[in-house]
Amino acid sequence: MTVTVDISPRYVRLVRKMAKERNESFEENEAWDNESNTWGVDPEDRNHRGLMGEFAFAEYAGLTVDTSINRWSDGGKDFIAKIDGEAATVDIKTANKEPNELMVKEYAVNADYYVLAHVEKSRVTFYGAAWSEQVTNGVRKESPFGHINYTVSVDHLDSLPKPRKITSIA
Repeated sequence: MTVTVDISPRYVRLVRKMAKERNESFEENEAWDNESNTWGVDPEDRNHRGLMGEFAFAEYAGLTVDTSINRWSDGGKDFIAKIDGEAATVDIKTANKEPNELMVKEYAVNADYYVLAHVEKSRVTFYGAAWSEQVTNGVRKESPFGHINYTVSVDHLDSLPKPRKITSIA
């Protein structure tokens, strides 16, 4: 069952500003290539999409988004929370098109719990979630971008817990 969250115009503007700032901080890293369009998506758009997913999950679950600017990445951990009473690091995976599956790069399974989202303008739809064990037991598929993803079909994702079952730890 999907869950939809509408982001207010104020937060959409904040997300756009933060995406630009995050992208600028990445550009300061010698290894960053802002012209690369890595994985077929403009880097600033990729930051915007990810932040929209984070803001929507925070609104849904009553959590707080980490608004700090990292020099490179958040390490694949967007939140620290209790999910159904279990402490977990949470990574929101926000797709740029309607997803058929949750994809996590094989070398980047760093969180305990993954949430699959899709953003369309100011609306974010959550398709479900998977614990890291479900992810690593998923199907391995080669990406057209030169890496291997673990994939879990949308049909095999768990439903998002009710908001009262998600509580902040940090």
